[in-house]
Amino acid sequence: MKEIAGVCSNTFKILIVDDIPLNLLLLDKMLKPFEFQLVKASNGREALHAIQERLGTPEEIDLAIVDLMMPDIDGYKVIEVLRNGANDGEFNIPAHSKEKLPIVILSGMNFSEDIKRGLELGANQFVTKPVVMAQLYSTITEELTKKIQAGKCQ
Repeated sequence: MKEIAGVCSNTFKILIVDDIPLNLLLLDKMLKPFEFQLVKASNGREALHAIQERLGTPEEIDLAIVDLMMPDIDGYKVIEVLRNGANDGEFNIPAHSKEKLPIVILSGMNFSEDIKRGLELGANQFVTKPVVMAQLYSTITEELTKKIQAGKCQ
């Protein structure tokens, strides 16, 4: 069993959001050795519903890995809703800080303006595709460690 900041990795719920099924499958296979509890969504709307449904439960999402370019609701909008909150009839999601819900962008959109926009909206980090497993795991570990440390100080 792997540990992150003294917590067993199998207790973490990680949402992965990508509109390409093969990318979801690859991320699942890449993250399987770390035994995270993975929740998958194929677009931003599914992602926001998954987060909303788990609010205030033991199944609440600990970290989101979000692609930017998706139909319907894109990754930028997902980040915006999670950081600012939404109460619009479809979604009732409170604003989440970077510590409460870390967001990692995983995207092939690696132009400086895409990175800047994603980070300005509130993403914690930006990882480019094609993804390198060591880099992704390092980023996840870093963000979950910050989350745990922030929770100990509250």
